[in-house]
Amino acid sequence: MLSPKFYEELEFFELLISISGLGPKAGLGILSVASLKDLRAAISSGQIGLLTKVSGVGKKTAERVILELRNKILVSGKDVKELVADDEVFDALRSLGYSAGQIREALRQVPEKIKGPEKRIKEALRLLGK
Repeated sequence: MLSPKFYEELEFFELLISISGLGPKAGLGILSVASLKDLRAAISSGQIGLLTKVSGVGKKTAERVILELRNKILVSGKDVKELVADDEVFDALRSLGYSAGQIREALRQVPEKIKGPEKRIKEALRLLGK
């Protein structure tokens, strides 16, 4: 039996590939760059930065994704605030020389209960140091 999360990701993937010019490879790339919650928050708030981190997704494609999906997804204001904080964490770790893949993996492992960019950076650095 497949989990509800699988169906949620499948539905989001189908939304992504329904966009003109966005194929399965780019759709999978977008799904791998962040959690569904973060992707929804980025799309609803118009932040192209998260989407352009995907290989093959440029500014125009990211803008098209946001334009076409913004009104099709629901997001809470809390999710958007958390995304902005993680964007700051990502940029800080990137400036320290870590790759995007290393940072994404570390941020996935940082517990949700750790709030605030400073604490999240500290925890991510601890995980990256292992």
